[in-house]
Amino acid sequence: MLLSIASLRQPTFNPQFSQLRAPGQSITDYVVSELDARVEFVRRKIRIAAKAAAADHDGSECLFFTLPEFFWNIPWREVDSEDELHELTTAYLEKVPAYISSLMKDLPVERYGKIVLLAGSCATLVKVGEGDASYYEVINYLLTITNKEYEADIPLMSMWPKRHVSGIDFGRNVGNQDGFWFFRLFDEFVIKIKDCSDVSAEHSYFGGYQGLFINSLVPGCPFGINVCLDYAVLKEGERDKEVEIPEVKIDFLIACGMSLDYDKQHPTAVQYSIRNDGMGSGACEVVRLEEGLIVDEIASEEIDDNLYLSVIRVV
Repeated sequence: MLLSIASLRQPTFNPQFSQLRAPGQSITDYVVSELDARVEFVRRKIRIAAKAAAADHDGSECLFFTLPEFFWNIPWREVDSEDELHELTTAYLEKVPAYISSLMKDLPVERYGKIVLLAGSCATLVKVGEGDASYYEVINYLLTITNKEYEADIPLMSMWPKRHVSGIDFGRNVGNQDGFWFFRLFDEFVIKIKDCSDVSAEHSYFGGYQGLFINSLVPGCPFGINVCLDYAVLKEGERDKEVEIPEVKIDFLIACGMSLDYDKQHPTAVQYSIRNDGMGSGACEVVRLEEGLIVDEIASEEIDDNLYLSVIRVV
């Protein structure tokens, strides 16, 4: 099976399309303006990749397109208060899925071929409790969506959350203790964040959700995802119950500061790993594995500014 892999190399902490928040602008209006710019940018890049894959990869059954961790997040310094932080979380949880869904509707399979978008991640913070005992739970989630399969008139979409929080996920940490990180999120505002999230994978189903990540969007090629630190920390099989088909052939590392480990024993069924990392100026990588070990790097062609295209053959 021939598959095309497109990755957008994008610096997480210095996006070229990000604008400063205008004086008096609400945090929700600011997020909407940022999402508008990012969706248009991604739409243009996917169209370029789809046309190049159709021209250069005859027989490819699908284009996988990847974005890095935190792609949809605005800088935390733009938040002015805890109330705005809560408003920001609501905006992310409501609007990011809608924007990503609309993106796929603009890329019909009849024109662009089959596309599976691994849409980077969006990190949100949900407050638990009140007073001195309160803390924040992280929902740092990646949405996977296709332009081929629909439920009613909504593109098929699943959510894969990151399990482990690292010390750089929310800017500069000021310490950790008893299973919690402490981050100075903006100004002198320090929040307490649980270092391991309890959120499980979900799949959208006719307006509701089921507790399973659908990874069979390309028949015969189940795929898995690790978001950054999970790649290094999770034990093999630890999250198998959250995924439709646990034995995957392609494994995606969506990250901001996590390299592929060439000495690591990966699951033996994995034939390729694809990394998209937003740290620094960004990095994209495709490697081939045999018996669970990385043995070779697959060449990528830069087909547009910071847009890389590879082809792999999965058996």
